[in-house]
Formats: sequence, C-alpha cells, structure tokens
Amino acid sequence: MVTALKKKVWDVNRCSGCGMCVSTCAKNVIRFPEDGDQPILEVREKNVGLSHVVVDTCFFCERPCEDSCPRLKEWKSGPVIRMVSAVSKLPDGDVIDALLISALRRELIDGAIIWDVERDSFKPLPKVVTSEDEILKSAGYQHLWCPILKALNDAIYGRGLKKIAVVGPPCVAQAVKTVLSSTNEKLKMYRERIRLTIGLFCDGIYSYQLVTNEIVSRFNIKPYDINAIRVDLRNALLRIIMHDGSEKTIPLPDVRKYVRNGCARCTDFASEWADISVGDVGSENGKTTVIVRTPIGEKCLDYAVRERTLEIVESLVNVEEIQRFVSSKERRKRAQEIDSLLLSMLDALSGVKSKEEIEEMLKSIGRR
Repeated sequence: MVTALKKKVWDVNRCSGCGMCVSTCAKNVIRFPEDGDQPILEVREKNVGLSHVVVDTCFFCERPCEDSCPRLKEWKSGPVIRMVSAVSKLPDGDVIDALLISALRRELIDGAIIWDVERDSFKPLPKVVTSEDEILKSAGYQHLWCPILKALNDAIYGRGLKKIAVVGPPCVAQAVKTVLSSTNEKLKMYRERIRLTIGLFCDGIYSYQLVTNEIVSRFNIKPYDINAIRVDLRNALLRIIMHDGSEKTIPLPDVRKYVRNGCARCTDFASEWADISVGDVGSENGKTTVIVRTPIGEKCLDYAVRERTLEIVESLVNVEEIQRFVSSKERRKRAQEIDSLLLSMLDALSGVKSKEEIEEMLKSIGRR
C-alpha cells in the first residue's frame, strides 16, 4: 500500500489535488473518483484456491507516486531573477497565452497542459494543446480545481510530446519541481519531457460547487452563461463575467467555504517553484506581474518580447503589495505544524516516536 500518501496526505486532507500521483503511479491503481477531491487507491481482489484475498497492488513497487507528491516535501522561498510588469499583445490580452505561443514559435516547447472548461457546464478540465489556435480557444484558468496533471500521460504517451509546458497554481509547480528533482527511475520520462512551468499567483483554488451551489443559485443563471471567473484579491471580490459583457460580483469571504481543504496547507502564494510566475497583484490595473525564477523562465519571457506577443511596460512592480499576500498565505504554516503534530501522535501510537518527542513538539508550537 502507498503508506506515505495515505497516512500523511490523503487521510489528513493535505492533498493538493494536482493529479501528479495519478499520472506517475507505476501500477495504474491510483485514480480520482468522479466526484472526489483527492485520489483513492483501487482495491483489487482475486481468488486463490478457496480463498478470496485482497491484492497488495503496491508490492515490489518503487513508489514513484510518493516521490512525485508535493505534500511530502517541505517548501521554502524560491528563487527570483527579475520582476516586470507586462501586457499581452494578443487579441485575448492574456499574458499566459502570450508566453506559450511565443515558446511554441521558438520551439522551446512543442505543447502544453493548460486549463479549459466544458462550455455547457463550465466544469474545469485539463487540455493538451499543440497549436496557437488551441491555446487561444481555451478558456484558461478559472480558479476552479481539477487534477490537471492527470493529462501528463496523454501528453507524453498519447501525443508523443517531448517538450511540455505546464500551467498551474503553486501546488502544480511544486509537483513538477518534485518530479524534476527526484532520482526515481520511474519518473525519468517525466523529467525528460517537462520543459517549462508557468505558475499562477494563488490564494486558494475553488471546488466546482462554487459554480453549481453558489453562482448559479445566487444569480439565477445557467453555467453556460458564464464567460470567465476572476478573483480580485485587491478588492476581495469574486468577479463573474458573463457572455453578454455584464459582470456580477460576490465578496470573497462569502465563497471561502468552497476553497479546497488542501489549500489550507499551502503557504506559497506566488508559485515560487515555477520557472516563471504570473499574476495581477503588484501591477497596475490592466497589467500583469511576471516573475522570472529560472534561466528557462528568462528565455521564455525573452522569446515573448522578441515575438511581440508581450510588451514589458515601464511601471514598476509593487513588491510590497505582493509581499503582503505572500506573508498572509505564509501564516498557514500553523496548519502545517498541526499536521506534523497529528502525524507524530500517530507515530507515537505505533511506537515510531516517543512520548517525550511529542511533548517537545507541543512545547515548540506553544512557543510560536
């Protein structure tokens, strides 16, 4: 059994929902249930003579699922090469699209895993794209959760892509970084094929129930009436843009109940382990903050400027504003400490840790 995932992630609601473990499972026995928000391990049974036994599907497995889970690592602050304020020169005005399209043109990537929605239901789904037209026709990130990295195997084995970009919030960037830094031989294919990660500023991602239980009922509309959902952190508003151009708003405190449980354990606001991070905070209205974090991220931004899909503007990035949101999210470290204490108590019950070690942890948390 995948002991670490079950005990330290799934059973204590720490799962980010990124979907990486589903893709990397060597036995193909981890999956997301239709209406679940975290993976489950399939139970397989067989008859041996007159006996009916439950098969240990993880027996003799190198457990790449555990080596690819971002919640089984501790994360500190990531690197920063430079910050700029930018505007997209594409018709849709989307900076992420501008970065991806220029990367495609310059053959930095040959495809990407991005976000889209089912038009009738506005339900989020992962999409593998290999052309500019596919990128422009996708709805993009709508702050609604889906296990986007489930699409990795389709991109690699189905489409045969060799230079993949991945777009997603901090947990997705951390999952990719976890794989890229792993030495597990079963993850070699993923290490070789993922070329670029574009991270999003994120204060929490919402379950699809936000649409069905809140937006639709509050405004008496249909899901297919929605064109886009945007989180306005500055004004603490959820903005719902309709296809007819009108806009509806909901105070963010009213929809916090739809934020995934795993988000309470995330302390990364600005996708610090992506190659390049993108968000509205820190720039003037109508402009986007772009944070370059790695040499490949620098190359991606440079290509976008050269291809004229993106323009860097003169206005300075408001670093203090970004830091306020970074610091606010970092306060969630308290939840991580409680998680650690809970896991240690479970270890104590199984004899792994002593009573004295648990008492010392309690004292440490109390001092903070």
